[in-house]
Amino acid sequence: MKNQEKNSEDSKKYQWRELCKKKDEFQKIVKLLVDFDESTGRYRRYGDPESHFMRRSISVSDPELLRIFIQSLGGFIYYIVVELRAQGGQLSSSWIHEDGIRAERDEFKKQEDHPVHSIVCMTDLFENQCSEISEDFSEIHVSDQTQELLLSDNHRIQCGS
Repeated sequence: MKNQEKNSEDSKKYQWRELCKKKDEFQKIVKLLVDFDESTGRYRRYGDPESHFMRRSISVSDPELLRIFIQSLGGFIYYIVVELRAQGGQLSSSWIHEDGIRAERDEFKKQEDHPVHSIVCMTDLFENQCSEISEDFSEIHVSDQTQELLLSDNHRIQCGS
């Protein structure tokens, strides 16, 4: 019985959700991170700097052109998959997002007036603005590339899950 409960918790933990509302808030989070990477030059040290420019495109596009999928990996860590379909083309990108804002809220839990409590974070979006999607992705229509990213387990290996 305990194993069944654990398996149910694990499948719930890794349940995919689609962000359908507040995409502009998601874009603000991505833009803030992209701007930071550019101001520090950090993106130049990426093994794949092209991913930075994909996230830049995601942060400035029309939110209606985005499909955003989020999977919790536990501990305020998320696997993000985004599909951008614009008139000029389409891109799919994925990354691991560590929600530092949510972690800071725990640190400042007793200081209710601390500014960190008023910032929208990835956990807020995941918990309050997303819809669960079926495990077989049957009701979503995305590109083959996006579906491949959704089905990949590489992010779990990278995070040690």
